[in-house]
Amino acid sequence: MNEARGSGRGKIILLGEHAVVHGEPAIATGLGQEVRIRLVPVGEGGPRVPEVLRPAVDAATAALGMSPTRGLALEIAGDLPVAVGLGSSAALSVALVRALAALDRRALSPSEAARLANEVEKVFHGTPSGIDATTAAHGGLLWFETGPPMRWEEVAAGGPLPLVVALSGEEHDTGRSVGGLRRRAESSPEVYGPVFGAIGGLVRAGRAAIERAAWPLLGELMSMNHALLRACGVSTDALDRVVDDALRCGALGAKLTGAGGGGAAIALASPDGEADLVAALRGRGWNAFRARSA
Repeated sequence: MNEARGSGRGKIILLGEHAVVHGEPAIATGLGQEVRIRLVPVGEGGPRVPEVLRPAVDAATAALGMSPTRGLALEIAGDLPVAVGLGSSAALSVALVRALAALDRRALSPSEAARLANEVEKVFHGTPSGIDATTAAHGGLLWFETGPPMRWEEVAAGGPLPLVVALSGEEHDTGRSVGGLRRRAESSPEVYGPVFGAIGGLVRAGRAAIERAAWPLLGELMSMNHALLRACGVSTDALDRVVDDALRCGALGAKLTGAGGGGAAIALASPDGEADLVAALRGRGWNAFRARSA
């Protein structure tokens, strides 16, 4: 038995997080940053899969229809920040199903990898929407709807998206953030339903802005999206400060990305202005970097 490898990309949700769980569309883009997994056969007494990852490995082997895998060491590498809203668990899930499939001498299409990885994601997040696994497997700029049926399609941008990521310094819990908002929405649908509908409207307007490279308009839509997410209670003081600092530093717009409750914010720079925005945010103490699309 030879070693096997797999990888999965990180992701940014440009517009529509949380509302996508409630039937509205969202737009996401894959990142160049990724998670890589290497499965290596080991002898008796050798290292094994870390216990914290055993449920994910068992879920992946079950999804693939494989027998429980033992006698393997699992090595994780990559450059994707963990637990900050950039899809690290989905990237790990995609990398895992690809590596296990390779171990079984099977090649997965991106759609197969996304479907199987979404089953693994349930170990981490309970009821994932599917947007993270889909973006982690396919990459690119995607329009996504949970359905049913779940559907996605590529979005043709009018030019490169000048995006910057800034970390708030807080880890977050996606399941807790999504679940908390879901419970609030179920108890007060008359309050949250219109908010989710408004976010959906921003997403639709955002797609048109992206397709014609109308970056100032897209920036406004992103900032509006953040304000609505903040009103829903999923932002934090630190994320709000990142967003405010990005706007003061010249960003066209900014918002949290992912589940919120900590994690990361994204900012839309002026064309070719990513490097200056990164430097300005770092000067204010934030861990910022240019988003490498993939």
